Amino acid sequence: MKSTLTLQSTASATDLEFQAKYNEYFAKQPAIVRGLHHVLSAISICLIPLAAIALVIALYYTLVWAFTGTYTLLDDAWVSFGMACSLLVFPWGLDSMLMRWFPAIIFPASWYRSPKAINFKTGASYIFAGFGIMCAGAPGFAYYFDLLSDALQKLF
Repeated sequence: MKSTLTLQSTASATDLEFQAKYNEYFAKQPAIVRGLHHVLSAISICLIPLAAIALVIALYYTLVWAFTGTYTLLDDAWVSFGMACSLLVFPWGLDSMLMRWFPAIIFPASWYRSPKAINFKTGASYIFAGFGIMCAGAPGFAYYFDLLSDALQKLF
């Protein structure tokens, strides 16, 4: 059985290996691509609270439904939560397409500490992987774009 210290040192070694591969590949990219990567990273981090807020709202309406029996806005709340998570995935797929790598550094898998090495893959074929991920996030993007446009129309 491995000790905790052995597992921690293994995780550190795999993190360092992944970070070295990432830094080497990232340094080769043009400045505009690196800049767009930073923008997409910031957008994805800013979207995490939106998903959290949508989850809290959905849980609130679930509790209201459970205790009062009224069905008002329960389905809309859970759709909003799903779309917020979908919207969160959109910049990840766009970043994978842009950088031609998988997993993108903004994926939670790259933040996860594990003794197993993260398979860092690059190449033009990973544009299609990023496209698939981006398509998974497109419904959330369209949903929130529609909500934002409706809110702006009502405001002005």
